[in-house]
Amino acid sequence: MALQIKPYFSYFDKSFRESQTRNYSLSIQLWNKGLVFTIYNIEKNKFIGVESYLFSDLESVNQLPSYLGKVLNCRPSFAFPYKSVFLLYQNKFSTLIPQPLFSEESKNLYLGFNQPFQENSRIVFDVLKNNDAVNVYYLPNLVIEKAKDFWPNVNLLHFSSALIESLSINFKNQVNSKTLFVNLQIDSFDIVYFKENKLHYFNSFDFHTKEDFIYFLLITIDQLSLNPEDVEIILLGYIDKIDDRHRMIHQYIKNYRFISPNENYGYSYILDEIRHHQYYTLFNALQCE
Repeated sequence: MALQIKPYFSYFDKSFRESQTRNYSLSIQLWNKGLVFTIYNIEKNKFIGVESYLFSDLESVNQLPSYLGKVLNCRPSFAFPYKSVFLLYQNKFSTLIPQPLFSEESKNLYLGFNQPFQENSRIVFDVLKNNDAVNVYYLPNLVIEKAKDFWPNVNLLHFSSALIESLSINFKNQVNSKTLFVNLQIDSFDIVYFKENKLHYFNSFDFHTKEDFIYFLLITIDQLSLNPEDVEIILLGYIDKIDDRHRMIHQYIKNYRFISPNENYGYSYILDEIRHHQYYTLFNALQCE
């Protein structure tokens, strides 16, 4: 394992001050392959920083706390006190339950029904207030302990909770029953579908090839009684126009577009260097408070 890591990319507005972090909000996306965080100036209503790290040699999620420490060594202000902190943990081990059917005492049964047992983890849940649902998932104990050690006021959420809630808030009354949101990761993707302004479908798929990807997407479109000829796909996450998966979408889907930044927030000019659709969920985590 490398003794230190360096940012994959780093963009900070010249107005950023380490001494002012108590006036900022910190949002973090953490998974077994890396970390991205944003800095939001609450008073200015503007994002003023984003930084990314890749964990190419990480062998186990139990190593994540030590990698958080490596980020701290590189960026001391990472663990400074912030007005608010959101940590979006991303893994495959979650399941959605309609809120009227949810019982906290049965959370282990819900998760055990379709997810394998995860050692050294606890079962936690997020209430999706805008979607009348509860997201139950495994969260590694070591990640929880390290996060609370760094930031006592941290808000821990599953990445999919922030994804669903932010889309629900930002697109209420703006999409029709033919709109699908597709969130791409390196080797997986999520599909979110709203019908009559309510969450109708959510699922995550692993894939190894571009053919796998388009197969799962098309079969889901069919199962939802939609048509590739008139469905509208809104893309977010790790995809761009030179991506093989984008070429497959272009071949099979007539109407698609990349998601636009949330205009309710301001963004420093320095952030023009990044593709906003790749970090849409992270930029909108503030709405999940």
